[in-house]
Amino acid sequence: MNIFKLASLTILFAVFIIGNAGTSVYAESAAAEVGDISCAQEPARGLLMETLDRASLAGMLERSGIKIYGYAQGGYMYDTTAPQPYAGPTLLGFNNLRNTPLVDKISLNAERTVDPTKCAFDLGFRLEGIWGYDARFIHSNGLGDTQTGRYQLDPLQMYFDVALPGIPAKIRAGKWIELAGFEHFSANIYGAFGDPMRALYSYSYQFLYAEPGTQTGVYGTYVLNPQWTFDLGFTRGWNQSTRDANAPYLDILGRVTYVPTDKTSVIFVMTSGPEFPIGVGRNLPDGDKGHWWTALDLVVTHKVTDKLSLGVGTDVVMTPDLPETLGYPEGSKAWGGIAGYASYAVNQFATTNLRLEWFNDSSDGFCTGTTTGANYFETTLGVAVKPFPKDKILSSLIVRPEIRWDQSNQRVFATGDNRPGEKGELTMSADVLFTF
Repeated sequence: MNIFKLASLTILFAVFIIGNAGTSVYAESAAAEVGDISCAQEPARGLLMETLDRASLAGMLERSGIKIYGYAQGGYMYDTTAPQPYAGPTLLGFNNLRNTPLVDKISLNAERTVDPTKCAFDLGFRLEGIWGYDARFIHSNGLGDTQTGRYQLDPLQMYFDVALPGIPAKIRAGKWIELAGFEHFSANIYGAFGDPMRALYSYSYQFLYAEPGTQTGVYGTYVLNPQWTFDLGFTRGWNQSTRDANAPYLDILGRVTYVPTDKTSVIFVMTSGPEFPIGVGRNLPDGDKGHWWTALDLVVTHKVTDKLSLGVGTDVVMTPDLPETLGYPEGSKAWGGIAGYASYAVNQFATTNLRLEWFNDSSDGFCTGTTTGANYFETTLGVAVKPFPKDKILSSLIVRPEIRWDQSNQRVFATGDNRPGEKGELTMSADVLFTF
């Protein structure tokens, strides 16, 4: 399958879903949830706010519209391809310490949201800091990238929102987690399905290799009606913040959110600008300002029943060329993929989750960090278990075991010894997630 057919195939899927979704109007709260997934579904009052309430502080914060909350996540990944403890490259993303228990991240958030549909002046903000093993892989250029050691800190999100008077619009300025994608860096808590039960521990190839991690800049949001929301702005690029390897050039960022019913959502995101070099850490080389990347992302979700939700996400990244100093052959490069998601709530204790994905690297290994281009296929099956669904505090405790099979047409999966790489990889993982 040609990678450039992905967008048209997904649009056809979207048309099919929308055509069978009915015509009911989506409530404003649901539209806000889909249109701004970065702050959707946070705990109404978790352990942290309950603790502050004992000091008579929670009420004061809530009257001001401020919420303080967070989560802690720790997990373990067993790689049958490299069965010994092994710190080396893994294509599965943040965890390159196979067969080793890790504290993935602990997140602390302070947030005040604004509602642009009220057409009234209002101020909001979000501050999120994380500590853990994942922080080292999400540093933006210029913020937190001088640290060493296994566990690090990162100022993940820092932005201000201004709701404008007289029109249903707001402006956001600062640093935020990317707008694109079905999955979400924050332990997948606020992903496209909008429910912490409906997520997997491991990430998709699309999330890892075809989407920005964080963006810093300014964009505006305009809510045309409960069905249509538009975002447009500028950023410093993929994972660029106080320093920008491609300065003074900026990226263009746009997003269109269509919510035809309370069961269906369609989100399209586009970003375009000079991105090379991409990475984290100090002393990145001067940027290449002549080769712009254009990234396109489309996510469609549909709630079939109260128990069953389906979704599809697709990403395509295109560049006319890569810098000749990298040694890659001349000519346009592209990479991206498509993934299907299914989530079924068995009962109040358990939700099963499935992801099927195809990812094509036509960049000769540039996007994945391997030595060759390849096709990747992965199947991940997991279950999210809530051991105490009715407990006031422990209902936010989730255990997520999963099993994952990855297959490639090239020997790209490291074994951790002197053997050549493998074409297949079987991993078994589990994490514990607690929101507070």
